[in-house]
Amino acid sequence: MNLKTKRLSLIDALEFQPLIYGLKNNLDEHHFELVYSDPLESARRLRAGEVELGLIPSIEYARTKEIWNIIPDICIASSSNVMNVQLFFKKGLKELKTIALNDQAGSAAVLLKILMQEKFMMSPDYLELPVNLGQMLTCADAALVTGNSALELYHQNQNRLDLNEEWFDLTGLPFIYSFWAGREFTMTADEIRIIGKSLDLGKRNLEIICKDFAAPSGPSWAFAHDFLTKNISYTFDENEKAGLLEFYNYAFFFGYIDFIPDLHFYTV
Repeated sequence: MNLKTKRLSLIDALEFQPLIYGLKNNLDEHHFELVYSDPLESARRLRAGEVELGLIPSIEYARTKEIWNIIPDICIASSSNVMNVQLFFKKGLKELKTIALNDQAGSAAVLLKILMQEKFMMSPDYLELPVNLGQMLTCADAALVTGNSALELYHQNQNRLDLNEEWFDLTGLPFIYSFWAGREFTMTADEIRIIGKSLDLGKRNLEIICKDFAAPSGPSWAFAHDFLTKNISYTFDENEKAGLLEFYNYAFFFGYIDFIPDLHFYTV
């Protein structure tokens, strides 16, 4: 591998497409090697030193004992119903005794447990299963489904709870699902600007992104466009930082992380 080449761990789900659009299409010339992973694998690759920068679930930032820096001004967040983080259930919420978790739920799994304890005063049992709603609801009273799978199932089951909506109702703050992170000295200011430009290019090409995502038997491009423009935010301002720290406070209080991390950002 060329010594100047840096490896980036990317995630290919719909909500990540605007972030990676410029990078994957090489619209702004770069020397990065792009490695596609699922969210937890992306964090594992970063922790193992296999990549210099990764899109990671927000909870994984609080689970590392290293100091990781965050690319400033960019994240995946929501202050409304997020649509791709859904708890599907068979009966009423008060009857939930077991919940099946998508094995790639990451931050959403911790969010669910916090909401169950803090907002609904419930302590159900959890089991981890592959994403198959029918099988999950056969084994448990409810199922947490995230990502593209949740979008595909969104209109098929009306017995569902949008976790982001419940978080916003509880805290009045956005929930931050993912962001770019890496070790302190691995990224130059110019490289960080390329990452930012990739998102700018993605925002200008949302129609193309959504038409590529749409399928004859699945969500339409208009549904995908609404999701990216109305339900997802990519800004990482003070309000998002407050939402992230509130998530870490709850996660620490309930014992899902061992400490509340300081937020470290790359300097541009």
